[in-house]
Amino acid sequence: MDFKTQAGMGMRLLRQYGAKDFYCRFREWCNFQTGNHRYQKNRSSYFPDRQELERQRDVAWEFAPLISIVVPTYETAEHFLRQLIDSVLAQTYGNLELCLADGSSSDCVEKVVKTYQDSRISYKRLAKNDGISENTNQGFAMAKGEYLALLDHDDLLTENALYEMVKVLNEEEVRPDMVYSDEDKMVGDSTDYCDPNFKPDYNEELLRRNNYICHFLLFSREILEKAGGLDGTYDGAQDHEFVLRCRRYGAKFCHIPKVLYHWRVHPSSTSYNPESKLYAYENGKKAIRDYLKSCGVEAEVELTKDLGVYRISYVRNRKMRVAALVQNDKQLEALKEHTAVSELTDISWLCSEKHGNRTLEKINADYILIARDGMLPKKDDWLERMLAFCQEERVGAVSGVFRGIGNKILQNGMMVSREGKVYPLFEGLSKIYTGYAHRAAIPGNVSTLPLDFVLLSKKAWEEAGRFDVGYSFPAREVDFFARMRGCGYEIVADPEVEIRCPRGFAWDYNVKPKEFARLKQRWGKDWQHGDMAYNDNFWEGDGTFTFRKQ
Repeated sequence: MDFKTQAGMGMRLLRQYGAKDFYCRFREWCNFQTGNHRYQKNRSSYFPDRQELERQRDVAWEFAPLISIVVPTYETAEHFLRQLIDSVLAQTYGNLELCLADGSSSDCVEKVVKTYQDSRISYKRLAKNDGISENTNQGFAMAKGEYLALLDHDDLLTENALYEMVKVLNEEEVRPDMVYSDEDKMVGDSTDYCDPNFKPDYNEELLRRNNYICHFLLFSREILEKAGGLDGTYDGAQDHEFVLRCRRYGAKFCHIPKVLYHWRVHPSSTSYNPESKLYAYENGKKAIRDYLKSCGVEAEVELTKDLGVYRISYVRNRKMRVAALVQNDKQLEALKEHTAVSELTDISWLCSEKHGNRTLEKINADYILIARDGMLPKKDDWLERMLAFCQEERVGAVSGVFRGIGNKILQNGMMVSREGKVYPLFEGLSKIYTGYAHRAAIPGNVSTLPLDFVLLSKKAWEEAGRFDVGYSFPAREVDFFARMRGCGYEIVADPEVEIRCPRGFAWDYNVKPKEFARLKQRWGKDWQHGDMAYNDNFWEGDGTFTFRKQ
């Protein structure tokens, strides 16, 4: 970005955060720019070369659906519109149609469209501008494709965008209902792409708090007909509400860890100035609240200073029996002093040096809290927060963020690389920072947690097959939580539950060779897909979300 753009964004953020928080965000932004420069410098490694693009044009897919790209236009600038149309027509997968639903008062869009002589372009001048959602719905009505995709009227697709989508539709064992990709930004007419958003695979807890899916999104006609079109009462957050609603109707998601979409940033866009459309964030709050209500979940939803990121406080609504399993009397007393429970929590405290299967089998409770000696939550509401997640049976385990000396993160869940190596997420991150895409500050689903301070569903523990005593840390955790996820349960890391670790405490994440061989035999194929909470575009030498060099 040029200096003028950066200065404008800086002043906006100062007003938004206040001096103290702005200072923290500015320092974090400066750190992020190192990765951003690396992305820009090595951009060619993130995109296919010309030879690969030509190869893609010759691929004949067994399943080659017509894809309808729906674009609601409104007084779109000519050069932006031409760039959009050209990016669609240049796709290496050609079985497409571009549906332009034009709500403009003038004929500026129509004039541009008439200069193109491509039968794949379908244009409709709407009788009036009914807003983004209704205009898009009219674009849906124009579409003939078996799959549809959304494209904003001033954004661009990479040439391989549809090819990658169709590739997934052909390769997945169960054809997904919704496919989404990574994205980056472009400033004005600049092709100096920046700020890539490298996303995780489908992540329920994260999606509830942030529409990380966003662009590029492809979905089946079948799920559109089941869930219905966009809802104008959520304008500004209509995409977020639509994705959540499709999930409610059983949509299966698939993520492509490649940048397939360029999101244009200019002074009137929300990506440049979120405060320009505050109503969108209020509608986002409403969309989340309504989705949770449809899931039978009562919750308070709030805006945060990081607009587009929401805070959810689940309301406890049923009685739950909990057994807190600690290692000694000293820890027991310390934990009791730091635990506040509601009338809905029936808690029993148990001491046992060993936290193995035999001990857990004897416990008569719905949930079991395993706490290693010296681990202590910072706030006394920790148990109620963790139990609130578990009210939904989809959740099998919950933990928090572990902090050491100087309040730096020791881990916020763990990831398993494609080579089968285990790394802590956000290790070393200072408390003043929120991490890549604010992920260190947002509750989310992870693949693996430590068994040092964790709340487990007794039912999920039993269905997963208990702990394998032939493993030590971290192989034990990798194996157990992979089995739990395989049973359909989700694993949650909540950074609002802070766990203080003993001074000098540290985990050794190296897996013993014999244990690694067993893990690889069982889970090696799963590792090749990458960790569900990470992304192939990050360097896998640690869990700090650092952009890969090439």
